[in-house]
This record gives sequence, structure tokens and C-alpha cells, in this order.
Amino acid sequence: MLAAITAALGIAATLLAWFLNPKRQLYAELDKIYKELEALYVRRDKALQTGDSDELTIVTSLIISLSARKTVLLQRLGKGV
Repeated sequence: MLAAITAALGIAATLLAWFLNPKRQLYAELDKIYKELEALYVRRDKALQTGDSDELTIVTSLIISLSARKTVLLQRLGKGV
């Protein structure tokens, strides 16, 4: 009985530590940013092909802001949070 309680508490503690791990949260946000950037690069290429300067301006601005956020997150990961 005591072993089962200890095992359950160990599993619960491991899951809690995993969900609250700040590096995991940073990696999840980085993954989201990379996916958004990939979609934006497709939009940018399409705007370049069609010569749509308004769309190109918007997409370029979004790419710049996401790239800046990505840089900040990578620096935080490098410092060990």
C-alpha cells in the first residue's frame, strides 16, 4: 500500500514538474513561432510573385516582429532561464 502511494506521488510530481518546466514552455512558443514564420514566408513569396506591395509590407512587418520574439526566446534559453 505504501509503495503504491509513493509511486503515485512520484508520477504526480514528475507530471507537475514537466508541465511547469519553463524551458518546455519556451520550446512550445518557439515551435509556434517557427510554424507562423513558415506560413508568413509562403505569403511573402506569393506577394512577391504577384507584386502586391501592401501584402508584402504587412507580411514583412509580421516576420520582423516574430523574428525579434524568436531571438529573445533563444537568448532566454541560452541563459538557462
